[in-house]
Amino acid sequence: MKNIAEFIAEIERNKRTYNAWVYEKEGCYKQLKCSNNINCYSFLREITEYHLQIVIELNNNKLDSYLLLPEVNIVTHIGFNNQKITSLAA
Repeated sequence: MKNIAEFIAEIERNKRTYNAWVYEKEGCYKQLKCSNNINCYSFLREITEYHLQIVIELNNNKLDSYLLLPEVNIVTHIGFNNQKITSLAA
């Protein structure tokens, strides 16, 4: 597990792109759109102030997914499929 600031700094430093999802209802998440790639990291910092559960899918060969929990400042690896969390890392 990492803290959120370290996680965002790491993906920004590596110039990683991502898809962001926020909790909607009944265990499902809805995807957010980041329209400006230049500011996508500041967008990520901003949404952590307004949402309690955020799923980030890093766009790479294996599509890594992470759950950000701003209330406790934790990022953890997850399994994410069909708008639902399927597993949590221990």
